[in-house]
Amino acid sequence: MKLIISTLALGAAFLSACGTTASSSERVPEADHAITAIEDSDTSSEAVELAPEFEPVRFSIPGDVAESSSEGQIDWSGNTVRATGTGVVDTRNTNRAQARLMAERAAVVVAQRNLLEAVKGVRVDSETRVENFMTDYDVIYTRVEGVVRNARQLGPAVYDSLSGTVEVELEMDIHGSQGLSGAISEALTGQGPVPVSMSDQTRDFLQQYSALVFDGSQAGLQPSMYPKIYDADGNLLIDTSQYASYLGAGGQTAMQFISDLDALLSQPAFSGSPLVVNVRQITGQLGTDIVLGREESDALGWLKTGLPFLMGAGKFLLSVI
Repeated sequence: MKLIISTLALGAAFLSACGTTASSSERVPEADHAITAIEDSDTSSEAVELAPEFEPVRFSIPGDVAESSSEGQIDWSGNTVRATGTGVVDTRNTNRAQARLMAERAAVVVAQRNLLEAVKGVRVDSETRVENFMTDYDVIYTRVEGVVRNARQLGPAVYDSLSGTVEVELEMDIHGSQGLSGAISEALTGQGPVPVSMSDQTRDFLQQYSALVFDGSQAGLQPSMYPKIYDADGNLLIDTSQYASYLGAGGQTAMQFISDLDALLSQPAFSGSPLVVNVRQITGQLGTDIVLGREESDALGWLKTGLPFLMGAGKFLLSVI
């Protein structure tokens, strides 16, 4: 049985059914399911763990949402940026082992340079790429360079005896204290959200739904490090940069990007009852921010305090182009 999320019937309620939404290009018919209003409770009670008794789940497969360029690849699903570099073996060096080692070192330098160029293209938010931060803040440039130099090598160097070259692939995290987000954190505002307690409404959502999915694929939503969500009046509802400390925990990004919604729904962890909200409008110069409709705004007002718990449980996903 499929869940039809009606933009007329969402208002401050969850629909008690299973499945997916109707196409964003169609008028959604009013759902004929029973609607149970869930009022948000006082959040001043004792704080709970980020991911309480709910078992964290992860879906995004590395490479599912990725952007490639001549310099490297930004893998939003895998939470990484990768680049390769090639070094040429000096055939005039009679010490073959030394020649290969020098070529490998040259390949690492080239890979670092390519990785730095690839990182510059990462969208931080709807207005800014990493390159802008590196241009405006010398300290950010230095820190990003440091992260790039410390990027991990993927597997051993590959030696091609026919071409006389050595190839090296490097990888760094997007989110995480030792990744890109840790390097640019000083340039971000609103770091360190005030700790919140889990409201009854957030707890009810986690018990009832396997995930909250914003489907922005039809609206042209682009992936970014810190997307924003606005309500129907244009007021900022959520700035995910305020939750930066929750991202990248345990080697995973708590904000998962997907490109195939059907593939998500076919996974046992999410097939039961994900709440899928069609994104009908995006905003921002880089097309990374979401604008909710009136009914969705009313229904998801609790998300500002509930988002850390959804992230901790691996239940906050965005479907992009």
